[in-house]
Amino acid sequence: MAAACTGVILAGGQNKRFGGQNKAFIRIGEKRIVDRLMDVFSRLFDQVVLVTNDPAAYMDVDALLVSDHFAKRSSLNGLHAGLFAAAHETAFFVACDTPFAREALIRCVLDHIEPKADIVIPSTADGFEPLFAVYRKSCLPAMANQLERDRLKIQGLFRKVRLKAIDEAELRQADPELISFFNINTPEDLKMAESLRTKFEKEH
Repeated sequence: MAAACTGVILAGGQNKRFGGQNKAFIRIGEKRIVDRLMDVFSRLFDQVVLVTNDPAAYMDVDALLVSDHFAKRSSLNGLHAGLFAAAHETAFFVACDTPFAREALIRCVLDHIEPKADIVIPSTADGFEPLFAVYRKSCLPAMANQLERDRLKIQGLFRKVRLKAIDEAELRQADPELISFFNINTPEDLKMAESLRTKFEKEH
C-alpha cells in the first residue's frame, strides 16, 4: 500500500564532476537511474515529484515535474521545491544519482514518521544522510529563510526543527551493506556501480 507521504527525486545537480552529463540518465546495466528509482517509488508512493530545472528532459517520466523557487542552485533549494509541491504533509527525498535505493530501507525511514518529527533522517558512522530522508511541511519556513539569506547548507536546518535520527544498526537490518546510500559522482563510481549491480540484482 502506498504511504501517506510524497516521494521526491532531486534531479537538479550541476554534475560538475561528471562532465556535465545528466546523472539521472546514466544507465546501470540496461536501465537509467531515474527509471530504477521510479520503479521503487511507484510501489511506495501515490504521488511522485521530480525536481529539475530542465523539465523538458523528463517528459517520459511519470512524475509531477517542478523547478526550484530560488535562483541559487543547491540541494536545499530542491528540498524546498519538492516539499512545497508535495500533496502530503511529509515527503521522502532521494538524489537522482543513487541507483540502488532499496525499498526496504525507504520503508524503514517511513516507519519512523511521527507528528513530533519535522525531519526523519538516517544516521551512520559517516554522519547524517540528508538526501535519503523525510521532511515535513513544517520545515518550509526555515528552508525559505535560509535560502533568502544564501545559507545553503541543509545542516543549517537541523538546529531549527525537530530531528529524529535512525541509528545505523537499525538501518543495516533493512540494508546490510547500506548500498542505498551509494551515489555516483565520478566515472570511477560508475565502474563500481556496475560491479555492485551484479550483486544487487542477484539478491532481488
